[in-house]
Amino acid sequence: MQRHESIANIQMRVSLKGYSIGTCAHPRPLRCWPWQRHLSQHYQVAKAASREWFTGFQAFDPKSQDAFNRCDFARCRTCCDLMTLFYAFDEYTDVAGETSTRQMADMLVDEVRNPDKPRPQGECLLGEMARQFWASGRRTATPMAERHFIETMQLYVDAVVQQSEDPTHDRLRTIDSYWEVRRYTSGCLPSFALIELELDFLEDVYQHPLLERLRDCAMYIVTASNDLYSCNLDLGPQAAADLIHSWMDGIVWAFVRCRTALPSWGGDGGQVARYVEGLARDVEGLSRWVRGNGDWSFEGQATLAL
Repeated sequence: MQRHESIANIQMRVSLKGYSIGTCAHPRPLRCWPWQRHLSQHYQVAKAASREWFTGFQAFDPKSQDAFNRCDFARCRTCCDLMTLFYAFDEYTDVAGETSTRQMADMLVDEVRNPDKPRPQGECLLGEMARQFWASGRRTATPMAERHFIETMQLYVDAVVQQSEDPTHDRLRTIDSYWEVRRYTSGCLPSFALIELELDFLEDVYQHPLLERLRDCAMYIVTASNDLYSCNLDLGPQAAADLIHSWMDGIVWAFVRCRTALPSWGGDGGQVARYVEGLARDVEGLSRWVRGNGDWSFEGQATLAL
């Protein structure tokens, strides 16, 4: 996609110190998004249960806990718990060096691979948190969903470790190399894997180029939105925001075009036709995830940098 490719030639500086930049009009990448807000009927119950579960760990100091309590994680229990786990892992690794981050990353993946395995005494509480999360979540997961979740969690934690190495090695990434890591540190891929919890279709179908393209588009929209809404920009912030807006417009319309092509799959009674219903649910989940993330970004009070 041309707009996607052209952004690689643009360098944009980001201030991480709260530098005052005046007024910046945020883009509205979802102004034409066809999928409207749809809140799960289980939201309030799942939200309360997930918050109670996490609070019991006493993982944060009062200031961090207050920021967490002001979040709204609009998914049902397993998705709520994953958002909470991401939040905790991010808080812990943000202040850890690359060695400690690697240890926590390996621990996290070991927990989701082996949720029935006894944990050693004195282990970081993130380990038990991850174990409890997936011991519960896997009960509703098909073998396909569990496999994809574990695979994408590995990609996620490995990217977080890679990100933690950048300050140590004084590495300043280009736009291209930034996305090589950011596409995984966003946590979108394991989040999308939870859309499939009750679905089951062949790996060849799952890896269909159209589905891969849809996941990529959804990931770029969600991740770019999160970065834009949570960072303070300097050196011409409005121009940077407008550039991202134009780029994201292209991603949005690519998603819509791919989504529109979905009903024509399997018209010849081929292999894909057997899975059309499950595929439609998977893609609907991606569509709703993008909308939900956009709504949460403005309704939540924990991350929006205004």
